[in-house]
Amino acid sequence: MKVILLKKNNNLGKKFEEIDVKPGYGRNFLLPKRYVIIATNSVRKKIIEFKKKIIQNKIKNLKKIFFFLKKKKKIEITFYLKLGKNGKLLGSITKKNIKKIFFLKKNKIKKIFLEKRKINKIGIFNGYFNLPYKIKYKFLFKIFYY
Repeated sequence: MKVILLKKNNNLGKKFEEIDVKPGYGRNFLLPKRYVIIATNSVRKKIIEFKKKIIQNKIKNLKKIFFFLKKKKKIEITFYLKLGKNGKLLGSITKKNIKKIFFLKKNKIKKIFLEKRKINKIGIFNGYFNLPYKIKYKFLFKIFYY
C-alpha cells in the first residue's frame, strides 16, 4: 500500500515522503491516526505544489534577510550609563536592552549572543544574533558614562 507521510516519523521517514507499508498497518493504524494519506496522482500533484510554495516562501524570506543585511552593513550601538559616586557604573547592559533596539520579532531575529550575561564596564563589546536559516550577524556596541 503506497502512502504519503503527513508527519515526520523516525521509524517510517520524513514529512511528505512516499512509502510502502503493509495494508493492515496502513488501514488500521496510520490512516485513523492521520499520520498518512493514500498516495494517488492528485495527492502527489498537490504535495508538489505545496512544496513549491514552501520553497518560494523560503526564497522570499532569504531575500528579506539579505536586504536587511545590505541595508545595515555595520551596526554600532552606543549606551550611556550613569557613573556612581564610587566610580562604578550604575546599571548594566543585557540582552533585553539590545532586543528593544532591534525590534526582534518584527525583523525575525531569533537569539542574541553577548560576551557576558551582564556587561557593566566601559568599553567596546562584540555581539551577534542569529537570523533564520543559520545566518549569523555581528554587531558592535559601546558603553560610555555621563
